[in-house]
Order: sequence, then C-alpha cells, then structure tokens
Amino acid sequence: MYQEIVDEAMALKPLLRERARDAEIARKMPKETVQDYINSGVLKSLQPKKYGGHQADWETMLSVIMALAQGDASQAWVAAVYSVHVLDVTMYPEQAQQEVWGKNPDQLVVSGVAPSGKGDRTDDGVIVSGRWGFVSGVAHGNWAELGFMMPHEKTGELTHHLCLVPAECLDIEDTWHVMGIVGSGSCHVSVKDVLVPHHRIITRTEQRQGTAPGTTSHEDKIYQTPYLTVPPSVLASVVVGAAEGALEEYLEFTKTRSQRNTAVAERESMQLRVAESSAEIDLARVLLLRIAEEASVGMREFGHLSVERRARMRRDTAYACTLSKRAVERLFEASGAHGLYLNETFQRQYRDVKAASNHIAIGWDRCGGTYGRVALGLEPGPDEI
Repeated sequence: MYQEIVDEAMALKPLLRERARDAEIARKMPKETVQDYINSGVLKSLQPKKYGGHQADWETMLSVIMALAQGDASQAWVAAVYSVHVLDVTMYPEQAQQEVWGKNPDQLVVSGVAPSGKGDRTDDGVIVSGRWGFVSGVAHGNWAELGFMMPHEKTGELTHHLCLVPAECLDIEDTWHVMGIVGSGSCHVSVKDVLVPHHRIITRTEQRQGTAPGTTSHEDKIYQTPYLTVPPSVLASVVVGAAEGALEEYLEFTKTRSQRNTAVAERESMQLRVAESSAEIDLARVLLLRIAEEASVGMREFGHLSVERRARMRRDTAYACTLSKRAVERLFEASGAHGLYLNETFQRQYRDVKAASNHIAIGWDRCGGTYGRVALGLEPGPDEI
C-alpha cells in the first residue's frame, strides 16, 4: 500500500466533512472538492504511470476511499466512481486511452453501464441512443461509459456492449431526489444518435472477465483484474468508511451526553453497543483489505484469480456492508433525539450507510448467493463473478 496517497486522502477528510451539508443541499459534489481531488492525486491510485498516475495497488485505492468516506460518504462515493473507472479506461484499445488521457491525465470518467441503450453498427462506428440512471458525479465528469445492446459482430447474438463518449454528448436530467448519498449527484443522462468509433467500444463480458483488448497494452497484469472482484469493493469502501466516520461522531457526542444528571457513557448497555459496533466495523475493513491484497498479489504474480477466490471476494464485499449497516443501526437506536436533526452529521452518516449499501453490486442477497452456489459445487451463474 502506498501510504503517502492515503495520507493525502486523510488530509481531505475535515474539508469533506465541512462541505457535506452543502453537498447534500445542492445534491451534488462541490467544485472545490473536485479540484482538491485532482490537486492531491487521490483519484489516481491505479492510473497507469505512463498516463500520469501512481499505478499503485488495490489496497491503496480502497484505503483512500475509506479515508474520504470518514469525512463524507457522498463525496467519497463520487471519488470511488472516478477512481475505479480508471480500470475501465485501461480496458479499451490504446487509441481510446490516448483520447481520454493523452492531453489531460486529470480526466474524470462516470458511467451508466446498464444495457439501457441501443446501438446500430455502421462503417464508421456505432450510433448509440439511450437513457441511463444513477450516473454518479456526472456534473463534473469529462467522459461517460455507457451500456447498450447490439448484435455481436461475429455471432450476431444480441450482446451487452460498453462505449466511451465525451461528456458534452450527454443530456443530464435532474432526477436525484433521494434519502442517502444525496451529494453524489447520481442523475439520469441520455444521448441520441451519437456516433461512437469502434475503438471506443468493448463488450461487457470482456470487461467483467478482464479480457478486453486494452489490457494487453499494459505489462502490469493488475489491469486484467476481473471486474466483479475488486471494483465492487471500492464502492463498499464508502460504506465501511462512512461507518467508521459514524462511530467516530457517535463517540464524540455520546461522551458529553447526560440524562437525569447521569452520564450516558456510564451505562453498560451503551458501552456494549460501542464495543460490538466497533468490532464489526473493524472486521469490515479487514475483509475489504484482504480482498484488495489478494487481488493485487494474485493478478501481478500469477495473472489470474480462481473462481473460488472470486466468489469469496463477492461474499466478503457484501458482508463488509452488512456488518457496517448492522453496526451503525445499533448506534442509531441509542442516539436519542440527537440523531434526528437534519443538520447533525450522525443522521446523515446513518442514511448514507443504508443508501450506499443498496447498490446491486454489493448487496448480500446477490453476492452471498453467488458464493453459496460455488461453495456447493454449482456454477456461479452468468455474469456473477
């Protein structure tokens, strides 16, 4: 792990906390935070060195996101999206990577990868149209990765494809009115009849398996990481980091609380809640960092991850979120009326943990079921690992 990058993220934590309320009111991340991210380099944990990045490891990326989420989950969620999409860009042919990073290595990529669009192949490329939801950080993005359906070039079978388009092609719809991760600005976008050149198109299967054409342009095999192993853990890092921030906030205001002239901290029931919740949050961090370390070492030393290991990574990602939700819920139940005020940090952290963990890629039902199938000797199911 590259500690100096994590230290840069920790230095931003108080700034994110100061801006958290404003981000929630605006329903998008402040421009100042975007600039702080760019200036500090915290979004470039895995960006290739030849394109101005650190080319560090997965442990660094997850640790950075957890540090930012301790300050504010919404702004950290956007950082997670920008950071993990570095891997996406490296999967496209070198020409596409040059178009994204060649002139400006600070380009920010957002996504709507669900197959909500359609593509029509032409000699010059593919004409893409569609509408996508949950495009986090789109207000500040420079490029977007969008999913669409189109017959496969060789088999003719209707296939899920991905493409990169400049942000100026997007029509942004202000639809993000939600109860948590409010400051992420995860709005809907649409495009109509945008011509995308062939070198900016890959299939979703290639992305998920780490076999897309761009992966061969890098000697570092970390860029061949199968997409459903560690990238979901980057999002889960927001949940765990927000839970760490919530615990920190809870301890701070509980130390000075009193009821009927009795210090709340003196109650054994309160002490037990703190002990159990802190243990769960610590374990959640350990699970995510184990995933990151195994992925970095496995890809760089051996160039692959076994099906069994990939299934366990899916399980542990989701369980880290389950532990974090359980821990914060336990603290919220004992927060009293203090935990209800909208201008207080703790209630926002509570809502953010609940909301962020609802993402389909880190939900327990799907990820736990995938592990169970593999453990019982069954196939994991299409597109699950």
